Amino acid sequence: MSKPAFWPSGSPWWRRCWWLLLILLVIPGVAGAVEFAAQMVVKDRDKTMPGKIFFQNGKMRQEFVDEEGRTITIVRPDLKVIWVIMPLERTYLEIPFKGRLPGQFIQIPPDAIAKRLLGTETVNGYVADKYEVTVRQGEAGVSKQTVWVAKKLNVPIKMVTAGRDFSLEYRNIKEGGLAALMFDPPKGYTKTTSPSSFTLKMMKEME
Repeated sequence: MSKPAFWPSGSPWWRRCWWLLLILLVIPGVAGAVEFAAQMVVKDRDKTMPGKIFFQNGKMRQEFVDEEGRTITIVRPDLKVIWVIMPLERTYLEIPFKGRLPGQFIQIPPDAIAKRLLGTETVNGYVADKYEVTVRQGEAGVSKQTVWVAKKLNVPIKMVTAGRDFSLEYRNIKEGGLAALMFDPPKGYTKTTSPSSFTLKMMKEME
């Protein structure tokens, strides 16, 4: 199977995953009282990238480590802002939040071509509604994903892409116990106005 045309050539595999997941844009009805931390696992064929995901009252934080170091993305819908934090440089970039999310957040877009309830299953300890979702995939056509939405959390916790060995899920979910400071830029970090080329691409996709 050929790679989608919108994948940046020569990019590391996980960055290609990032761009693929930008197809899914808006989280449906995240409950304001939801608070949990989880292990996030991205699988692309024989490659696996672990990360962490945190939710608190509509706020979101994701963490990844790659060959360039650790990257943290914080989404604050209440402040209409996204912060991309680079711990190695002790800097952070501020991006306006316009309702479209970057990165590996499992989501179902409200403008999906089709959404069909397949049934109910238990995923990682949570009873979840299982949906087949059809979304547009750039100029390449359409893509089908299977998404499991945990009833208790009202948050998607697993996604599998049809036609290729790609999946993303939240494991070892632990509810409660998160500090509010996790969803703000760390003290002592400098705000930068010079985004990297990768961040510029991410910003363009969120326009």
